[in-house]
Amino acid sequence: MAMAALREASRRLASISTWSPAGAATRPLLLTHSRGITHKLFIGGLSQFATEDSLAEAFMRYGQVLEATIVTDKMTSRSKGFGFVKFASEEEASKAREEMNGKKK
Repeated sequence: MAMAALREASRRLASISTWSPAGAATRPLLLTHSRGITHKLFIGGLSQFATEDSLAEAFMRYGQVLEATIVTDKMTSRSKGFGFVKFASEEEASKAREEMNGKKK
């Protein structure tokens, strides 16, 4: 939904005629910087009782956790034992991977 809104805003801004030297097209600065790159780590060996909040809490000490997701079975809604954690920067994700790799809680 957010991506569709971003595309629509981009189309509207591009359709507005603005003067530029030699007719060169310019991109709106706001939309150029609105997309962020995240770094996602695979987390395996999770307990069936693990929650997304507890997963995010375990990784918060290594940096800003944008999202923590636990993959569940569609039929039973039980955890499949793995998930993903998204970090804001590559350095934070690397630090978490180095510190938590092979660690059991």
